[in-house]
Amino acid sequence: MGGGKETPQVNRILPVPNSTASYWRSKPHWLDEYRSTEQLPPQADIVIIGTGIAGVSTAYHILDRKDNDNAPPPSILLLEARQVCSGATGRNGGHIKKLPSTIVELIQNYGSTAAGEFVKFVRANIYGVKRVIEKEKIEAEAELRRSFDVSLNKEDASEVKRQFDEQLQSEFPLTEDVNYVGEESAERITSLYGAVAGLSTPVLSLWPYKFVTQLLERVLSKGNVNLQTNTAVIAIETDDDGRGYTVNTSRGQVKTPTIVFATNGYTAGLLPQYRNIITPSKATASHITVPPGQQVPYLSNTYNIRYASDRVDYLNPRPDGSIVVGGGKWTYEKERELWYDNHDDSTLIEPARHYFDGLMQRNFRGWEDSGAKTECVWTGIQGITKDGLPHIGKVPGTSGQYILAGYNGGGMAIAFMAALAVARMIREGISFDQTGIPNCLETTQARLDMGKVH
Repeated sequence: MGGGKETPQVNRILPVPNSTASYWRSKPHWLDEYRSTEQLPPQADIVIIGTGIAGVSTAYHILDRKDNDNAPPPSILLLEARQVCSGATGRNGGHIKKLPSTIVELIQNYGSTAAGEFVKFVRANIYGVKRVIEKEKIEAEAELRRSFDVSLNKEDASEVKRQFDEQLQSEFPLTEDVNYVGEESAERITSLYGAVAGLSTPVLSLWPYKFVTQLLERVLSKGNVNLQTNTAVIAIETDDDGRGYTVNTSRGQVKTPTIVFATNGYTAGLLPQYRNIITPSKATASHITVPPGQQVPYLSNTYNIRYASDRVDYLNPRPDGSIVVGGGKWTYEKERELWYDNHDDSTLIEPARHYFDGLMQRNFRGWEDSGAKTECVWTGIQGITKDGLPHIGKVPGTSGQYILAGYNGGGMAIAFMAALAVARMIREGISFDQTGIPNCLETTQARLDMGKVH
């Protein structure tokens, strides 16, 4: 929404009430429904919409900048439609990694150089989150592990090996951290029945809700920050001079010169130019437990199980021996109305409701008689983009509007360092090019034009 006063449009893509209960949110933090003040402040230097990893990390980085030590910290208002971290971050797989399979697509679409930059960016997110956890003494069950992408299909395994060999020969930077396991030992090493091949990569496994809520605690202690939960943003109005905004919420209005949209799958409800560019998409995950006293092999890696190239589940074993599992998309993929352009996470996707039952017994050695059962199933809303890449940076044609959204289900691998880039653009006044993150992630008018109906 560029210059000129806008008539506010009703946001039709709002987080819905009564969302399904995820395992990560099973023990609400004291900030879960916190409001710093009884009333909304009338104005703020910066308004951040969304309190997942993207929004909270942006606030953290803005206040953590060392190049403006003598300047007073800006006033920041964090707005959340529901509870803190109740969107995608509180519903995801809980690990930071980049799938080796998606690197092939990046190379094909953007070239080896750009793909290499993207891989390094994901690596920076792994170690950036690790460092802030250590620096701020955050207890989030964080572990630096290995993650296996395991092929159970011989045709798929052959293609995975061919692509890996190509990357080795070209000295693609991803191969520095990737290890290939062939059929002769894949089943024993990965513990998966029928494993034909496996690629292992570094991963940071963590409890995302605990990370975000504790980081938010640090944010609230660092500066002039106001948190307002259960406060949905309905529309944005542009002031007559085109330099300021009125943020209309379910509880009143706030004036600000700077807005950060950390709104992921809900973005198009406030920024209509992102309609058909960032589309909400519903996905399913679960928590699997083992009966008390039952002894099963402990899984120290996280997984992507490739039953075929287009059928993939992800697993994140927890320190207590339970497992977070997501996927099962092929059970409902052809029924697009159940998931595509769907932002209702208050209901389950019926074809996947019982998909996770018996998954551990079917696939993992030593788990056949485990009694493992699905303790809970939930849904979450991803932001799917037209070109498969997130949108980061200044909203084209605006003054003081910034976005970091549209992660295609992989936000944990991108959002923390994307937030640093946006924070630097705001605090230092630098351009996207000066942030150092891959140029292909910048939100541009050319990328927005991809969504236009001709």
